[in-house]
Amino acid sequence: MAREDDNTVYCNVQMSLARGKELLQLVTALRESGSHPNLDAVFARMQFELTMSIDIVEHPPTWGAAEPTKH
Repeated sequence: MAREDDNTVYCNVQMSLARGKELLQLVTALRESGSHPNLDAVFARMQFELTMSIDIVEHPPTWGAAEPTKH
């Protein structure tokens, strides 16, 4: 639960794999440009989240694949 004085902003964006890769390229270019130093930590987190998400789509985990689903 957020505190009343919490000023943290959250953003959950969903997109296709192709758009995710394009966004990762853009975020990487922005971070490498150094033109927005106050956003470097945000860009780094975006790179991490996008990279992990892209990897999961391209290489789905195999653990649990042989286990039956519970209904």
